[in-house]
Amino acid sequence: MLLLALTSVLPFLVTPAHAIAGKSYTTWDCCKPACGDSSSAGAYNKQTMIGAPRICNINNEPFSIAAGLTEKPGCGQNGNAFLCDTYSPVAVAENLSYGFAIMRDKTACCKCFELQWRQGTPAAGKRMQVQVLNIGGSSTTSNANDIIIYTPGGGVGPVYDGCRLQYGRSWGRTIGGVSGKDECANLPQNLQAGCYWRWNWARGDVNGWDLDYRQITCPRELENKSGCSVA
Repeated sequence: MLLLALTSVLPFLVTPAHAIAGKSYTTWDCCKPACGDSSSAGAYNKQTMIGAPRICNINNEPFSIAAGLTEKPGCGQNGNAFLCDTYSPVAVAENLSYGFAIMRDKTACCKCFELQWRQGTPAAGKRMQVQVLNIGGSSTTSNANDIIIYTPGGGVGPVYDGCRLQYGRSWGRTIGGVSGKDECANLPQNLQAGCYWRWNWARGDVNGWDLDYRQITCPRELENKSGCSVA
């Protein structure tokens, strides 16, 4: 545990940067992330990416990286490419979690950032290290600096068909998803731990909370899950 604590702070030493202010939001629309789609030319910066985010079929079985890039999305294109359940957030310590996210910055694919929630939020002082898998935003976010964390039961946003195609239904509010811990039991078993993360570790809804973040060197744990990194 001491080794984990030490490695978790190394990225700040390796890649110093000024903190950016934003807000956190959640989503889990079950759709193929744009950074892992070869047809999304211009949606991500291919020059800095090494590999591409791993993509799964409807049963959460991963394609090879090459096959995942070209497999048609289930959302809107009647394909068999969906968001892998392994992209759920994971608490690794009381004050540190790993996860994956969406940003509006078109050069952010496969880059990693450390988030820290501000005083006045239930997660004040807690840190989360995330890797970006998707480029975009929705009406949930009010400005370009906000970050959307992939969280099962976190709401489907503007894309309604993804989870219905993969699991037969979606859960909770369109924006924000489930309203409390008890509703996580309604999710498929493979997604429940990621849903409980929001209420047990972050201590609340997470949507609209103020935070600061900065780019870091990606933790190996995130790169191993996603299959991608940046030059």
